[in-house]
Amino acid sequence: MQQQQVIANRYALLVELGRGAMGVVWRAQDQLLGRAVALKELHPPQGIGAEEFAVLEERMLREARTAGRLNHPAVVTVYDIVRENGRTYLAMELVDALDLASIVQRLGPRDPVWMANVALQVLGALETAHQAGIVHRDVKPSNIMVRPDGAVKLTDFGIAQAMDDPRLTHNGGIVGSPAYMSPDRLSGWEASPASDLWALGVTMAHAVEGISPFERTSTAATLHAVMNEPPVLRRASPALADVIRGLLTVDPARRLTAPQARHMLTAIAQGAPPVPLPRNGKKKNTALTATAVVLGVVMLAGAAFAGYQAFKPKDVTSSSGDPTASQGQENSDEWTDPASLPVGAPLPSRRIAVFGRGGDVPEWNLSGTQCAKDFLMQGSPVRTSAPCDGPHGIQLFSAATPLWDKPKDTAYPGTQWLADFAKNYCTEQFKVVEPKAKDALGFTGLVPTQKEWEAYNDAAAPGRQEVLCVLWKRDRSPLTGSLVG
Repeated sequence: MQQQQVIANRYALLVELGRGAMGVVWRAQDQLLGRAVALKELHPPQGIGAEEFAVLEERMLREARTAGRLNHPAVVTVYDIVRENGRTYLAMELVDALDLASIVQRLGPRDPVWMANVALQVLGALETAHQAGIVHRDVKPSNIMVRPDGAVKLTDFGIAQAMDDPRLTHNGGIVGSPAYMSPDRLSGWEASPASDLWALGVTMAHAVEGISPFERTSTAATLHAVMNEPPVLRRASPALADVIRGLLTVDPARRLTAPQARHMLTAIAQGAPPVPLPRNGKKKNTALTATAVVLGVVMLAGAAFAGYQAFKPKDVTSSSGDPTASQGQENSDEWTDPASLPVGAPLPSRRIAVFGRGGDVPEWNLSGTQCAKDFLMQGSPVRTSAPCDGPHGIQLFSAATPLWDKPKDTAYPGTQWLADFAKNYCTEQFKVVEPKAKDALGFTGLVPTQKEWEAYNDAAAPGRQEVLCVLWKRDRSPLTGSLVG
């Protein structure tokens, strides 16, 4: 019989709870106090440099110090720090719960009232941290534990930053998860309470819609989505959508504050009349213009993202006055322009089709990188998604909002203009996806009809102003896994 391992003559290891690239979490028994704990072991891979190891160890110690400063029921308590045989361990409160990302993956999109209750608890933890001069910097679904009774724990303060403390990074890079980082952080601004609140807004959108709103096929595409593409909110109640949009305001000076968000979320959780989205009229610190934002992203993403501008045809406000005057030439010999096909005919590869009201695909309800069971067929709507880890016909592998820098009531730029954009954009995005596939893939670009474009502000059934890139197997056999990651 194998002898039970005991750390520091106190913590008996019982079972492994989870393992990542940099460590292991164990369920352990504190033999001194007779209670179950989570024991987090720093266990980086072989060959890691001494400097990088020191940074990782300091992050772990920072997690303990940070949690020790915070007294809130939604913050995981750290009990002890142990060093033994060259390894560092944290003894922490054991939370028997799934994280929010796993809950959404297993059970699907969350109810708005349920989400409001979870968000209120996370918000309380963040307010406590902010009042102590600490920003979390990595709020996301996988760092939010939700017990069956609804109690919430915000975890992983390992990269939390005191507002008067230098960044804990050995190379000067920005630390965090790109899909949950705010535009101000991506533009080089310091992490702040406002950036934590942005991440909470992204997390809420993920939970109620069932998919991360900004996650794309590559880091560059993800950064572009964060900066330029408002989240698609189709399942969120109007009141919760107002909270999410308020938290996802690009200018941090106009973003919802914690007290404002709490007021709105409390009304949702209690079933009270909705609280109107406040108008933050602050004028200070509004230098975060679109130009500065794009500059910041280009600096982070490099030439891959800078090339995005090459996807755009001639500006719709050009002196010609004709938004269809520009004709994209790249791959023009491979693409089929919009044209009518018999109802029920499969849409061929490298073809532009129109979607939405009156389009070739009259209804399209997928977002993010979702999958659907049926293939793209002329005249057939795509209403429901299917799990990407099971058999499916198509996958939405990328999307873009070409006129992100224009008001949403901008006139329809024309099918041909959008088609030129989609040809170039989808071709570039396909170059990222294709090497991952073992089978020959087909793909097409979907552009909105004029009616779909103009219904953007329709409260009952909002339209879309995106171009969409959709892939499938050329032999029309089912896909059996996601090609986007």
